Amino acid sequence: MKKKVSMAVGGFDTGGGAGIESDIKAMESVGVHGVGAITAITSQNTLGIREILPVSPKFLASQLSAILEDFDVRTVKTGMILDADQMKVVSDLFYHKPMVVDPVIYAKDGTKLIGDLDAFKSILLTKARVVTPNVPEAEALSGEKIRSVEDSRRAAKKIHETYSVPLVVVKGGHLQGEEVVDVVYDGSSYLVLKFPRIEQRHTHGTGSVFASLMAALMAKGLDEYRALERASSLIKDAIYSGLEIGKGVGPVDPMARLEIEAMKYRVFEEMREFADFVERRENFHRLIPEVQSNLAHGVTPNYVRGLQDIATFRGRIIKRWDGRVVVGLPPVFGYPTHTARLLLSIIQKGETADTLMNIRYDSTLVGIFRKIGYDVVEVDRTKEPPHGEGKTMGWLVEYVYSEYGRIPNVIYDRGAVGKEAMIRFWTSSIQEMMDSLDSLLKEWKP
Repeated sequence: MKKKVSMAVGGFDTGGGAGIESDIKAMESVGVHGVGAITAITSQNTLGIREILPVSPKFLASQLSAILEDFDVRTVKTGMILDADQMKVVSDLFYHKPMVVDPVIYAKDGTKLIGDLDAFKSILLTKARVVTPNVPEAEALSGEKIRSVEDSRRAAKKIHETYSVPLVVVKGGHLQGEEVVDVVYDGSSYLVLKFPRIEQRHTHGTGSVFASLMAALMAKGLDEYRALERASSLIKDAIYSGLEIGKGVGPVDPMARLEIEAMKYRVFEEMREFADFVERRENFHRLIPEVQSNLAHGVTPNYVRGLQDIATFRGRIIKRWDGRVVVGLPPVFGYPTHTARLLLSIIQKGETADTLMNIRYDSTLVGIFRKIGYDVVEVDRTKEPPHGEGKTMGWLVEYVYSEYGRIPNVIYDRGAVGKEAMIRFWTSSIQEMMDSLDSLLKEWKP
């Protein structure tokens, strides 16, 4: 198998957060082989940097030339480069390669990572194809104070004009507001990208991973704008899945999208297994209510961000006139069924809910659930206020949570005018769901 190659030049982060090891992970996550050259070894963890040991310009040149002699490096991403001599080595060897420059002037703890800013501007920045400063970095490069999106526009234009960088991306995460607004300038027009702000403490390495994703995607043949669009989407997943490791600020997870995609494949496989169980299990039709059933099954709960991470059967689980149960394959993600909305609402309350199904109400079934060890709660649907389509499941969870401070596995109601009585049952795995439903049918004697 052949892969495109992209190179990361920067420091080694012993905490695995923002050094070339995270750059290479980001590159590999989009199918590009990442190679790297170390400018310095840092002694650091999630609490900060303790010490920096630079490599000599001669050894840096040796690393770079060894790579270039053997690999077809398509693009380069630069991060921590300490002094003018190191910068000149990189500039001389990569002047002809598309270079994505992440101007990491300071670490999160304030440690200076680019020792000679003037040299950086004149030697390295002028060779960049893309530069990706955050607000403080854009201020240092442009000399402009940035307090608004309009300020970002001015700074982006000034960086472009001063250093002849073809594409300037001023990232807006440091600006106040409910949205993050990135400003992109290419010398003739602006592009403004807006994203909902993600409330996440663990964001170490965000800029490094973003620039590495851009470099890798450009190595695959995407132009700068398409690479920017894709990298912006991927970095949101990486931030959302920030790793709670260490005692300080943890790193973003550049592998998050791959992990989610792998989980979704697992969800599909498990739902097919569940469908086979339902259609083969004798008397399963007795569990199906008049409005029919569906199963909601999601990726690992702490990766769930919305309905896009929860699957249900497109055609529901249907009881036919002859007692046979038919599952409406295939499973689909993002389909706004009642079961999917309910599972999402339960997950958002912090429960380890993985799978949820609605089944018919019967007092005997409620008793069996208690007998096999599940907590059971009743909800009075006559107390449900009028609200718009799709709000019932959210109300159900809020009602239960306000009353009990948690969400028991079994929630049932006896119905109301126009509302069929129902049992809703969630588990932490699809295997637990199948085992429990099997136990219900064994215990339930008509």
